[in-house]
Amino acid sequence: MDMRSEIKKLARIEEKPYPFLSLYLNTKWDDEQQRERIRLFTKNQLRKAQDQLKGRDREGWRNAFSEDQQRIETYVEGLVRRIYDEEVNGTAIFSCSGDGIFLTYPSIIPFDNACFISDLPVLHPLARLSSQYQNTLLVMVETDSAKLFEISLEGVREESSIESYVPGRHDQGGWAQMRYQRHIKDHMDKHHREVADHLVELFDSGKSKKIVLAGQERIVANFKTFLPERIKEYIVDTFSIDFSEKRSKVIFHLLGRLLQKEREEVAQEIQGLSDRALKAGMATLGLNGTLEALNKGQVRALYLLTSFSVSGLKCYRCGSLNLPSPGANLLALCTLCRGETKTVDLAEAMTRSVLRQDGEVKWVEEHPVLKENDGVGASLRFPLSR
Repeated sequence: MDMRSEIKKLARIEEKPYPFLSLYLNTKWDDEQQRERIRLFTKNQLRKAQDQLKGRDREGWRNAFSEDQQRIETYVEGLVRRIYDEEVNGTAIFSCSGDGIFLTYPSIIPFDNACFISDLPVLHPLARLSSQYQNTLLVMVETDSAKLFEISLEGVREESSIESYVPGRHDQGGWAQMRYQRHIKDHMDKHHREVADHLVELFDSGKSKKIVLAGQERIVANFKTFLPERIKEYIVDTFSIDFSEKRSKVIFHLLGRLLQKEREEVAQEIQGLSDRALKAGMATLGLNGTLEALNKGQVRALYLLTSFSVSGLKCYRCGSLNLPSPGANLLALCTLCRGETKTVDLAEAMTRSVLRQDGEVKWVEEHPVLKENDGVGASLRFPLSR
C-alpha cells in the first residue's frame, strides 16, 4: 500500500448526504488496561458523535450512523482481542456506510486518540504522519552478512537477509598473514558487492525514497564503494548498530533519526520561504496570500504550525477557501463568485485542497517565520500573478 496515494484518494472523495466518521487510535499496547481504555474511548466518542446528530434535521445521517457505529466497534474489538497485526502501533479508521466506505490504515507510529464526524474524512492526522515518514530502505551490513528492510508508515513491508562465507582470523605472521588478510578482504568485497546489487534492485523498484545504512563505520565505508553514485545520492543517514539488537528496537531508533532529519529539512525549507517570496514571488507567507495561491492551484507545498487553528469559509459553488471579512456575517458570500459559503476548519480544508492538487503538506512544531505570518506559508509551482 502506498500511503500517500491512499491519502490523496481520500482527499478526492466528494461530499455525500451521509456522515463520515474518522477515528484515530493509539494501539501501541503497553498492557491490558490500555486495550480496555481504547475500547472505552471508542464507545464514548461514538456516543458523543451520536449525540451531535440529535436535533438535527438529517434523518439520513442518523440512520447511516448506526451502521457505521456497529462496524467501527466490531473492528476495534478485533484490535483489542489481538485478531489483527500486533506490530501496528496506530490505526486510522474511516467509515461512511451510506457511501459504502469502510477503510482502515495501520501505522508504525501511534496516533493521538481522536474521533471526528463530518461531511468528509478528516485527514490531517494521517497526512501529517505521512509527510514525516517517507518510505525508507534500511541496510544493516556486516563483513559476512546483511539485512535489508523496506520500511513505510504501515510498518516493515519487506525483509531480506544475505549471508556469505568470509574466512576467520589467521594466526600466522609476515607475508602469509598479509596474503590471508587480502583473501579475507576479497571475500568481504564479494559479499558487499552482492548486497549492493540487491540494494540497487530494491531501490530501483520505486518503493522507497530514502536509504539508510547501519553498521560499523569501516564496514559501511567499504560497502559504499560498491554503490553507484546515483544511489549514494539517496543515502540520508548512517549509524552504528549492534547486529544482535531486536528488529523492533532498530526500527524505533531509525524512525527517531528520520523524524529529526525531516524536522531539520522542513525548518530549512520554511526559512527559505521569505527569500523566495521577496525575490521571485515563488512563495507566500500569511493566510491571505496562501489562500489566494491555493484557490488558483499554485501551491506546491503547504507549511503549517501544528498549533494552527483558524475557521474560514468554503464556497459551495466554486469550492474556494476564504477568510470572513472583519465584522461581516460569518457565512458571508464568496468573494470570488458570490456563492453561498459554509464554515470550515482551514487546517483541514487547506490540507485537502493541496492534496487534491498533488501538492505536499508539512507541519512544524515551532518556527519564527511561520509564527510571524499567521502560522502558514507555501512554496509555489509558479509566481503568484496579481
